[in-house]
Order: sequence, then C-alpha cells, then structure tokens
Amino acid sequence: MKRSALFFASALILCGQAVADRGNNNGRGPVDVDLGIGDVVDASVDIGGDSLVDADLDVLGDSALGDVSDAAANAVDYATRQVNSGNQSATLNLLSGAMGEVTGTAATIGNSYSIDSVADAVSSVNQGNSGAVYANANVNIENSGIATATAAAIGNTASVTSEASTLASRSTQSNSGYMTTQMNATIGEITEVTATAASIGNSLSVEIPGSGSMTAQQYNSGTMVAELNGRLVGFADGTATAAAIGNSASLTSLNSDVVGNALTRVRQANSGHQISALAAQVSHGAEAAATAASIGNSVNISVQ
Repeated sequence: MKRSALFFASALILCGQAVADRGNNNGRGPVDVDLGIGDVVDASVDIGGDSLVDADLDVLGDSALGDVSDAAANAVDYATRQVNSGNQSATLNLLSGAMGEVTGTAATIGNSYSIDSVADAVSSVNQGNSGAVYANANVNIENSGIATATAAAIGNTASVTSEASTLASRSTQSNSGYMTTQMNATIGEITEVTATAASIGNSLSVEIPGSGSMTAQQYNSGTMVAELNGRLVGFADGTATAAAIGNSASLTSLNSDVVGNALTRVRQANSGHQISALAAQVSHGAEAAATAASIGNSVNISVQ
C-alpha cells in the first residue's frame, strides 16, 4: 500500500446521548451502520438524512391494508413467538497480521428471527427480551488488505425477505433489557478498515417485491450503550462508528414483476436512554469517517 504523504493526523472524541423518542442529525447526510453479520442480525440502519423518518405512524387505516390481507389470505402463515429473559455475553480478542482480508465479530442477541420466502406467505413474529446483552471486542490488526471489526448487542432482531411473491409481515418487538457494546481497536497498515460498535433494542428489516405489507410495533425501555476506542494508522479508507438505537425498522420495496402496492404501518415507542461514545486517533490515511450516533426511533423506507 502506497502512503506518500501525511494527509491528516487528528484525535477525535465524539459522544452523544439521546433520551427522547426521536433522533435527528439536523439534515446531515445518512450514515450506514451495516453490522455485516448476515441477514439475521443485519441492521442496515440509515442514521439521519432525508431517509430518516420520525415514526409515530398510524397513517393507514385498517381498510387500507385490505387488498394485501386478502391476497395473503390463502398464503402460508408462519407464526413465531420468542421470549428471552436470560443474559447474553460475547467477547472477541483478535490479533491478526499479514492477511488479505480479516473479519472479527462479537455479537450477542436476545431473540433472532429470519424468513426468506419464495411463495406467498404471512410472517407473524412476536419477540420479547428483558435480558441484559453484552458484547466486547479487543482487536489488533496490521498489514492486511481489508479489515472489518464489529461488536453488536441486540435485544430483538427480525429479517423478512421475499423477492418474487406477495408477503405480509406482522411483527411486535418489545425490549426492556440493557444493551452494552464496547470495542477497543488498534488497526494499522490497512487498505480498507471498518470498525463498528452498535447497541440496538429492536431491529426489523423487511424486503418485499412490488406488492406486500409491513405492520410493525416496536417498544424499547432499555438503555443502549455503544463505546468505541480506536487507533487507525496507515490506510486508504477508514470508517469508525459507534451507534446506540432504541428502535429501528427498515422497508425495501423492490423493483420487480410483482404488481401491487407496498403498504406500511409502523408504531415505535422509546423511553430508554441511548448513549454512544467514540474516541479515535486517526493518522496517515487518505479518507476517514468517524461517527457517534444516538437515536431513539428510526424508520427507513426505500422504494426501488
């Protein structure tokens, strides 16, 4: 990797706390927090920007969902209830060098649900978590091509996907447990590096074709804490993110041959505290981004 100049040397200390129900980044562009640990726990959250929608939604009456409900009346109905009151913890200690690509993940989850349907289906999931969830990662990576380090603590997560069939998604998620994530990362002489510490109470991701529906209720009263302490030296592209989120819901309506409407009803309530802290020393790089984000409720709707 060529490093011909010192582009910047800086010490960044960022911290944020969200106590209210809603997060707002005052119009700045979105920051993707992709946990990178598969669809089951992949909370690809757009933080801020135009895509962030404050959700206290009851914008569609019951009759508005009639067409989709009728279409799914004869579909397969998958109903799942998950309740967790135990505590989960995960610890990652990673020392790596001279690798083409290296990925390190510490992930703890109270309840996880995932469905990928190729036929018309109704997905009904009810998740409740009251357990405390802890994720801790200590990472030292040098002389590698691409490095990704993730620490994630999640109370409830659900992923619903259908690419070519009508899907009605109904979900209720409730979290009162504390989510705590801490990462200490020293990464140097890397082409591309991503370090993420994320604590999320409830996460829902729905991906449907042109016809389908998402009805979701999310309630969080737990405290979310995400802390990242990092040193990034010698890189082409570096990203460090600490994110604490009470409720996150995402709907993607795909551009497909399935004709119809994508209907959405989302209700979110957050009374917990969200606390994120990022302390990063960054130098000898070409491009870097450091973000600490605390959000009470987040809804992202993408129509393709």
